[in-house]
Amino acid sequence: MRMARAACTLVLLAGAWVAAAQAQAVWQFVDRDGVTHMGNVSPPAPRGVIWLEGVGSATPAGQSRSVNTQAVKLPGYAAAQPLLEEAARAQALEPALVIAVAAAESGFNADAVSRKGALGLMQVMPATAERYGVAGRSGTDGRHAVMEPKLNVQVGSRYLADLLRMFDGDKELALAAYNAGEGAVVKHGRRIPPYPETRQYVDKVMRLYQTLVR
Repeated sequence: MRMARAACTLVLLAGAWVAAAQAQAVWQFVDRDGVTHMGNVSPPAPRGVIWLEGVGSATPAGQSRSVNTQAVKLPGYAAAQPLLEEAARAQALEPALVIAVAAAESGFNADAVSRKGALGLMQVMPATAERYGVAGRSGTDGRHAVMEPKLNVQVGSRYLADLLRMFDGDKELALAAYNAGEGAVVKHGRRIPPYPETRQYVDKVMRLYQTLVR
């Protein structure tokens, strides 16, 4: 699902697990060039930044991981969180993964519309919505039915779940397919396509996902 993305930088706040060299840092972020920045005085938040707070330690092997509910501070998250978690559970997905996708796709903006026509919280393309039985416009505002937040995250989560099944549970391949289309992943030998946007997208979502789980 290739589409325009808001220029969103992932901001990772350091926790107790940070290496000794980073122990004094209270914030940390990775910029769009992959460069890590950190400091002990929180910087002013530029527009479009996703803040992550309260990062916990890695989950011991064999234990289930839950969403760090204090991890995201972004307008729209409070309203979107229960919808995303409900949709994730319905598809047997990790809520943190679905939340990470929505954060990268729309910044939790339920009204987001990309230049390529992707819609809503999870930036669902109309063709993808139709694949899952959601077509046309609804209501007096003339918007596509999949703009409705609950329906949007249901369709997006179902699509993500289908991609995970298609690629044998490989999160990175599923995310690449969500961004560029499953055909592109298959065409490139079931590897992440060599598109800068797609590679950056996969890296961004995985970093956010890994920070959200505990």
